Amino acid sequence: MVDELEPVSTAQARTAWHVGVAPLLEAFPTHAGAIIRAIAFAHRDPFPVPIFITGRDGAGKSTLARAIGELTGQPAPLELPQMTLASIKKAARPGEPLIVDDAALLQSRARPPMFTQIQGEVYVSRHSPLHASSIVVATGEQKVDPISAPRVLLARINRRRADREIYTQLHSDAAAASRRTVHHYLQSQIPRITLEHPDEAARAIALNDYLAHERRRDAALHVGTRLLRSLDLDAGPNTRAWLQSDDRITTGVQAALRYALDNGASFAGDRTPTDWIIGRRDDDYLYVIPGELMPFLRAELNDEALTTNAAAAALERSNYLYRSTKQGRSIPKSINGTLTRAWRLNLAILD
Repeated sequence: MVDELEPVSTAQARTAWHVGVAPLLEAFPTHAGAIIRAIAFAHRDPFPVPIFITGRDGAGKSTLARAIGELTGQPAPLELPQMTLASIKKAARPGEPLIVDDAALLQSRARPPMFTQIQGEVYVSRHSPLHASSIVVATGEQKVDPISAPRVLLARINRRRADREIYTQLHSDAAAASRRTVHHYLQSQIPRITLEHPDEAARAIALNDYLAHERRRDAALHVGTRLLRSLDLDAGPNTRAWLQSDDRITTGVQAALRYALDNGASFAGDRTPTDWIIGRRDDDYLYVIPGELMPFLRAELNDEALTTNAAAAALERSNYLYRSTKQGRSIPKSINGTLTRAWRLNLAILD
């Protein structure tokens, strides 16, 4: 395969993807797609939550962990003097992957269990060395406790689902070398990608330490999907909309606003207003006429059933829309000489 010190061409990267990543998707069809999206995000920013791979002995946990290491720049297994949180923290390096195989073995006497300790460290301490790692992965046979499970990216693997030939290909030297080539390609290309406005907003959600970890995780997976799509690399079908519902709507509103403004819309009071007025802005707020925006929002989200009220509620919960105590989520406003109802929005929605 390609020497990692040499630039990787697009053609070489796609060949390497076919040899090294495609069998991974086939061997672990339920979980590999999300993990590869997380890996893509980790080539740009630290993935915000740990990845835990659990399941019975022999199900392929170590195989998946080793493949993640090859795709992120940690091709050799991490060796620790002892399996403690202190040793794991000491092994963490800023901007580098941290992949700990067999962290939570069934016979382990660690209390709390190691999965719980790792998740708690990431969840509670914003200054932990684990936060600076590009991606944190741990495997084990123990179950993940119900409080930790929503705060991580969890892969439960209890049986092998692909043909033996797929696993043979997955373990081949050619596949391992191909995954290292893919890592080199992602490392060189992903930082150069310019994200569109709503995707940059999703990235900001993923990097916000003060938001719920499940919300940050889903936003990061959304951005990972966009990054791979920009490189025309297939990480399998989207099994769901990665962004949580409110974030999906707010980023959709941002995209719809951007589309309208790029295609001739303007706000009353702009220096060069057009014939298509979608609202008004002042020094404090952005007033948007819902009827002007909703067709573009529904098209952006591919959701013709989305109601104006549902969109406004999501904006309010996300602190973008300011309701009136008496008037509700839309208020009467004079826009271009006509009294109409408008959403009163935070100006940051255009940032």
